[in-house]
Amino acid sequence: MEYDLVFLYTALAVGISTVYSMLKRTNMWFYTIKFSSKEYNFPPGDMGWPFFGNMPIFCKCFKGRDPDSFISYFVTRYGRGGMYKGLILEKPSIIVTKPEICRKILLDDENFDRHMPKTSLNVLGQEPPSNQEEKRRRMRSNPIQSHGGALSFQLDIINETVKNSFEKWASMEKPIEFLTEMKKTTFEVLMRILVGDEVAQDLLDVVFKENTFLIRGFLSIPINIPGFDYNRANKARGAIVKIFYQIIEERKAMIAKNKAMLKSSILDTMLDSSQDDENIITTLVSVTFAGYEFTAEVAAKAIMYLEKHPDFLHKAKEEQEDIIKKRPSSNAGLNIEEIRKKKYLTKVINETLRCASVSSLLLRDAKTTVNINGYAIPKG
Repeated sequence: MEYDLVFLYTALAVGISTVYSMLKRTNMWFYTIKFSSKEYNFPPGDMGWPFFGNMPIFCKCFKGRDPDSFISYFVTRYGRGGMYKGLILEKPSIIVTKPEICRKILLDDENFDRHMPKTSLNVLGQEPPSNQEEKRRRMRSNPIQSHGGALSFQLDIINETVKNSFEKWASMEKPIEFLTEMKKTTFEVLMRILVGDEVAQDLLDVVFKENTFLIRGFLSIPINIPGFDYNRANKARGAIVKIFYQIIEERKAMIAKNKAMLKSSILDTMLDSSQDDENIITTLVSVTFAGYEFTAEVAAKAIMYLEKHPDFLHKAKEEQEDIIKKRPSSNAGLNIEEIRKKKYLTKVINETLRCASVSSLLLRDAKTTVNINGYAIPKG
């Protein structure tokens, strides 16, 4: 009896291993045949599972905020060549890791276009790029760009928000999750600039919570059934859109009652430009999605690095104190001119971006087949 169980488990293990190997090989054979040509010399790598490709390991690494592990997956198996083939985000891809190759591709606008996966566009409720869509995108972005000059008027709000957050953290007796708290602060700043101070806090709390799910599902396996990040992200977008529609209607009612109301937010500027609600919603969702998490992560990294290097912290602090000493007594807060004087702090931020960029994935589409370091990057 015991011998039969051992034999059964052994046969089961062998069967699973065989099926696993066959499925991965089937995917590799499919794409090898699809792109078979003497002009194609692909770098080493593997195409993962049918349909899923390398997405399981991709999602595991990026969700765990450890994108380097995804690169290590290829490096440990196929060497340090810096170029690998794989299947991510529903497309056969060439994964590039060496800085000099990345730079060459990112600066080559003649042969490469920016790329956004269709599933990611779906999560944000956007259409694939086209000439008409590009015109609409520019029309949506004009109010934001024109509002940029008004940021000087928002500095008091930014000062107040950051100051209150720092005082709140300092008064806490228990340790805080610094990155989470930093995200809340940058989100609050963004919302004040984006929709103003007139929005109920409970609505913004829901937007913050749901946007977390939106970010999580942005680069995920596109399975639209409950239990998967992609499905949850679509629901999150629906919840965020509903709240923004409510905010727009409330703001329209306020403007109707007081037509001389000060236009203090990007939303006010967009409403004044007579854009339709759908375009405004698309802009609000996109800016909320991309407008605060990156800033929070860079700020948290910079503070972490300064804490580990007291000499640099001292120089940065000295610069701030010197600027404050030269501030006129009539000016109690930070202004644009003072920000421009922060030369050393600017270097700290730039070095943080260089050492620990949180934007670990940049996508490009090849306009034509390109040969780099003896390997082909096929069109598309």
